[in-house]
Amino acid sequence: MSDKARKLFEALDLDKNGTLSRVEVITALRTKGPSLAASGDLPFWALGDEDASSALFDAADQNGDRELTLEEFTALVDRRFGWS
Repeated sequence: MSDKARKLFEALDLDKNGTLSRVEVITALRTKGPSLAASGDLPFWALGDEDASSALFDAADQNGDRELTLEEFTALVDRRFGWS
């Protein structure tokens, strides 16, 4: 697990409960995404609309429980963003 993936997870965890919901991912990427990209914590090409954020969530939700753990999230973003 990369430090970048952990940092991004923490930035997206708006309620700080240690998991990410679909709404949380969509909301956080919409509100924080541009500043995260500007600071180098998110690739610019990863900024997308609600459908793209929802697809990212679906791809990461390995067990289908509609919540992303740190492990599920980092496994996907490390691979997709080339951070591993």
